[in-house]
Amino acid sequence: MALIQYMLRSFLLLLGFFGVVLNSHAQTPLRACGGDSTWPPMSYLNPKDKSVQGFSIEVLKAIFETPPRVQLRPWARCLAEVENMQGSDILISAFKTPEREAKFLFSRPYFSLTPAYFYAKHKFSTPPISQKSDLARYKICSLHGAAISYSGLSNEQIESGATNYVSLFKKIERGHCDIVVDMEEVFLGFDHLGTVNFAAKEFEIRPLPDTERFPLHFAVSLTHPQAHRIIEQINRGIASIQKNGRLKQLQDRFQAQRR
Repeated sequence: MALIQYMLRSFLLLLGFFGVVLNSHAQTPLRACGGDSTWPPMSYLNPKDKSVQGFSIEVLKAIFETPPRVQLRPWARCLAEVENMQGSDILISAFKTPEREAKFLFSRPYFSLTPAYFYAKHKFSTPPISQKSDLARYKICSLHGAAISYSGLSNEQIESGATNYVSLFKKIERGHCDIVVDMEEVFLGFDHLGTVNFAAKEFEIRPLPDTERFPLHFAVSLTHPQAHRIIEQINRGIASIQKNGRLKQLQDRFQAQRR
């Protein structure tokens, strides 16, 4: 009888131990990553304290009681980290593409961006693009690793060696590229931060014709054991802050306007 009681106590202690371990694991904050090329207004480093800030970060804070820890990485590395669960669980500010859908589970959209192009006025006295197909006539540049399907061009038709927006800006300044394609909100976000002067008078930002706004998502690797649970929690959170008006407040707060 004493042996049975001893074994029962030992079993209960063991259950308690595993309960503590599992509970501790469940409370471990998720990890998220975005591109370190800086992508305002979605994610960027605060110039003063180097903290990661931006619209996508605030959406995560509004969704999770314990917000994921967000780090900015080279975009290709961030994608690989989330895909392989090596240091990051959630991909922030992601466009959905067929290639990515084969690797990631995506949340519902929480924002959308405007495809745009950027050029120097000394090179073009009038806007050079009247329809999207006009892009094929020029040397086009974009950020390395960026999803550019909205341009209608293949990867081979776009020079994508630049790993940050300062380099992209210099390519236009020095005439290495005719046109840069990206998102209007990003161009304006850099100008708002004062880090890259995309909205200077000698340059022009224009919406790309024949395109629609591109939705932004969070994403988790399809092989992540908690992928569906995480995405379901994010989807519920997005729906909740959309309903109570918090999402609109954040959009208004971070949406840079043309000067």
